[in-house]
Amino acid sequence: TRNVDVTLMPIDCELSSWSSWTTCDPCQKKRYRYAYLLRPSQFHGEPCNFSDKEVEDCVTNRPCRSQVRCEGFVCAQTGRCVNRRLLCNGDNDCGDQSDEANCRRIYKKCQHEMDQYWGIGSLASGINLFTNSLEGSVLDHRYYAGGCSPHYILNTRFRKPYNVESYTPQTQGKYEFTLKEYESYSDFEHNVIEKAASSSGFSFGFKIPGIFELGISRQSDRGKHYIRRTKRFSHTKSVFLHARSDLEVAHYKLKPRSLMLHYEFLQRVKRLPLEYSYGEYRDLFRDFGTHYITEAVLGGIYEYTLVMNKEAMERGDYTLNNVHACAKNDFKIGGAIEEVYVKLGVSIGKCRGILNEIKDRNKRDTMVEDLVVLVRGGASEHITTLAYQELPTADLMQEWGDAVQYNPAIIKIKVEPLYELVTATDFAYSSTVKQNMKQALEEFQKEVSSCHCAPCQGNGVPVLKGSRCDCICPVGSQGLACEVSYRKNIPTDGKWNCWSSWSSCSGGRKTRQRQCNNPPPQNGGSPCSGPASETLDCS
Repeated sequence: TRNVDVTLMPIDCELSSWSSWTTCDPCQKKRYRYAYLLRPSQFHGEPCNFSDKEVEDCVTNRPCRSQVRCEGFVCAQTGRCVNRRLLCNGDNDCGDQSDEANCRRIYKKCQHEMDQYWGIGSLASGINLFTNSLEGSVLDHRYYAGGCSPHYILNTRFRKPYNVESYTPQTQGKYEFTLKEYESYSDFEHNVIEKAASSSGFSFGFKIPGIFELGISRQSDRGKHYIRRTKRFSHTKSVFLHARSDLEVAHYKLKPRSLMLHYEFLQRVKRLPLEYSYGEYRDLFRDFGTHYITEAVLGGIYEYTLVMNKEAMERGDYTLNNVHACAKNDFKIGGAIEEVYVKLGVSIGKCRGILNEIKDRNKRDTMVEDLVVLVRGGASEHITTLAYQELPTADLMQEWGDAVQYNPAIIKIKVEPLYELVTATDFAYSSTVKQNMKQALEEFQKEVSSCHCAPCQGNGVPVLKGSRCDCICPVGSQGLACEVSYRKNIPTDGKWNCWSSWSSCSGGRKTRQRQCNNPPPQNGGSPCSGPASETLDCS
């Protein structure tokens, strides 16, 4: 029978009262005010269907000094400043074609058609590190500044964008899987799921050193599917074999300075008020993300997790090592070769038994409880369909690798905060706008955290989307809060509440705390992982 633990009370969305109006901005001739999200709606509560910012026209006598001196040609619509030698060269250097208007002759720099680098459009996007999602373009990777030297990769001629320092192809290696065994769900979750689903756990002054793996977005269908399939095995007697193969197609590096910004981002930053108003800066982060990509690894990741029933394995006299050996060697040799299995100490019959169970895993009382697959890069319905049916074969991996070459995903990145793109080259009052963006980023991180959501039942995962919270329910649970389940007294893992505000600066240090009570661990669930307090230097 189904177990319904709780009676859900709808939670209505609640915004703060309005901030006071700013003074009249001398350049925009507007004034601004905003409201914060205090509480998201949840469980069919009333949504916030009204705006969280307001703008109105105003009059001021204060002078506007917003123009940055341009020594070249000022583009008609985008306001971009380009060198006059780029006029009438056949390229859309302005982004609005005004550099190619009224030309008596076009002096084309490029005599041959050239392709764009694979995945280059995504690399020009801003990225929201709190959701792991790519947003609007902040850089213009279709701007070449007249450069026309071809870059050959696999006999294809590419044209290098002005902003790019290097784009280096990587030679394809063998499709090797790294396999790891986990004897409990908590080990598997900590080592695999948390790393795959989040980079927003960073405690950072928004400067993130080094290159790190780009996690999957919990707001994406793929991310939700992965969490639903794996979460249902929390606090069960299951064991996990996780396999992963990485394929690198190219390494990308951005120039360190003098970047050409995308004209839409340029215009949006120019329209920001000089007096701080969080609402306008928040909208910039919503539309263009919080950071931009300075380095990246392009390619694909093919990973699968075999979930095995521990008791059924013991009855069949199998160990996790046996499963590991069979999975690894079935892929490597593309079929059963008796000698290989004898060396491994596993009979050919045993391996065939496991591999057959993977295909028949929807039957009851099988040893293989699930095969959960996550493929990044080489997007193809055909490949995805095959991937969910059985363990990867050599042929499937070759097909996937070929698709990744032309449709790579961004798998690792190095980033800088978006405010680092605000320089005196492009913007008057750049230091003021930059400081405002820094302040807004701290406020934005607080406002978009899912810690504002009420707890989901049965280890469901809360996700804040806009001003509404949803629960991603493990397979086997359903309902707005995952409250309907066939399992009784499920151990509930603890989750953190929101961070407190920073303390005032004392002795060059400031601190903040959070509590593991959203929900607290129940019925033998795991405690929260990570620190309950943080300390930073301050002045």
